[in-house]
Amino acid sequence: MDSETSGFSDGMTGLSSADLRQITALTEAPSKLEPPLALLTGRGRHLDDATLLHLMTALFTGREEGSAELSHTLSTRFGSLAAVLSASSRELESITNMGTHMVPMIRLLQEAALRYNRARLPPEDVLDSEQKLLDYLTARLARENIEQFRILFLNEKNSLIADEAQARGTVNHTPVYPREVARRAVEVGASALVLVHNHPSGDPTPSEADLQMTMQVQAALDVVGVTIADHFIIGNGRHTSFRCSNLL
Repeated sequence: MDSETSGFSDGMTGLSSADLRQITALTEAPSKLEPPLALLTGRGRHLDDATLLHLMTALFTGREEGSAELSHTLSTRFGSLAAVLSASSRELESITNMGTHMVPMIRLLQEAALRYNRARLPPEDVLDSEQKLLDYLTARLARENIEQFRILFLNEKNSLIADEAQARGTVNHTPVYPREVARRAVEVGASALVLVHNHPSGDPTPSEADLQMTMQVQAALDVVGVTIADHFIIGNGRHTSFRCSNLL
């Protein structure tokens, strides 16, 4: 990971106006939502990925015909329901017979999942439940196919002030500017930061560049009196905590 940067975003996935128009059109046509809702009946019934994906395709395309083939194609291409929900719009649009509504509805489900996991974070101290924090970070980053560097800005009680994506990079590095990180921390009034980035390879082992970048960011933060509470690297089903690994 290089020590350079490219500014901040609000950190949300975001739905375009075109996506919202397509979602509205689907929800305003109740007849398209009928098949096969019977799959959801039965208290406590467990639905596997294949069944849920089949249900999604039938609902979002508004047709039962062809939904089994489409769900099988998606499952074969991406491997799991979670991977489908995390796929990029470009990847999804490359699949034939997706119809008009599938991509924006998948984006909507992804956004809902992210907000659900964020809402589960402890309101007073996000570091108080590492598992809930990791659930949120994993939902946001684990299946990204390029490296992304994010920052969680915390107040003096370790409550979350903001979660922002600073930069998106390539498959193996993201540029980060330590001085920009420090400047943004001062702007939002943060007392501590949690640095987060993913390794698209799936292996969360820190590289030498990751270690150097972390030290450079901490040096810049020392000037403004802000600390790094932790640095997480998110892999595929695995993670590394710099704090727990005694790397901070």
